[in-house]
Amino acid sequence: MEKKGVVLQFLAVPFAVYVLVIIIPFLQSLYLSLTDWNGISEFFNFVGFANYLLVFSDRAFSSALLHNFVWVTVFLLLPTLLGLLLAVLLDKDIRGAVFFKSVIYLPMIFSYVIAGMVWTFIYEPRLGILNLSLEAVGLPQLTRAWLAEPDTALLSVIVAAAWQHTGLCMILFLAGLQSVRADLIEAAEIDGANRIQLFFGVVLPQLKNTTIVVVSLTVINSLKSFDIVYIMTRGGPFRSSEVLTTLMYREAFWNYRMGYGSAIANMLFFMILIIIIVYFRSVMQRNQA
Repeated sequence: MEKKGVVLQFLAVPFAVYVLVIIIPFLQSLYLSLTDWNGISEFFNFVGFANYLLVFSDRAFSSALLHNFVWVTVFLLLPTLLGLLLAVLLDKDIRGAVFFKSVIYLPMIFSYVIAGMVWTFIYEPRLGILNLSLEAVGLPQLTRAWLAEPDTALLSVIVAAAWQHTGLCMILFLAGLQSVRADLIEAAEIDGANRIQLFFGVVLPQLKNTTIVVVSLTVINSLKSFDIVYIMTRGGPFRSSEVLTTLMYREAFWNYRMGYGSAIANMLFFMILIIIIVYFRSVMQRNQA
């Protein structure tokens, strides 16, 4: 009983902070999503689920949701596959491996705000490294205002975010490669398996749990992306790079529709919650198997 009391006392302060910082704001957001509050006035009306029903007829919401789907798809493929490739290449005792691992992981120490600013300079139409490089190799026809054109703005921001996230994927896969059983690899080599067969038949199946972690973190990060989009394009041009988080911010703080913005935020929260539940269920099932 005394140990239990000590544990409860130890957890009291962090639990109180969690309730104050997470639970209470979330409950307030739920309540505001049921009102028509504009964010300024002290008077507002209770509208029930009108804000949630509105999203199904809002073209801006549908467009932002589609952009989120594109973001999740591309952002899932780029850093995951590139991180896996880099992990396999650098998981050897080669000269400079530590240096390359450090350089690739370096962007992870930057915030998305810093990453967005760096890539904004890279995409600069006249003096940016990307356009200057294309001109230097004789491809001036490919130069463009990457962040100012609706056809390229969203993909350009995704590439910048993927650059920042690839280091984390690489580190996670490197950790997973440490648990790959060497005896299975040796047995496959004795049976005459080549490197491609070894990777897909022996190594990759043993990285299944690591892959689940990488995919889950990547999907969650892609759904809650806001800062890098806001820094680079603010959802433009013409909302071509608008995602749910920037739409939520625009509706709540630009259009003074705090109730509707709260509804969008809550719907995004429940999307992420569903992904987390599916992830933990899959992990628990694998651990029990």
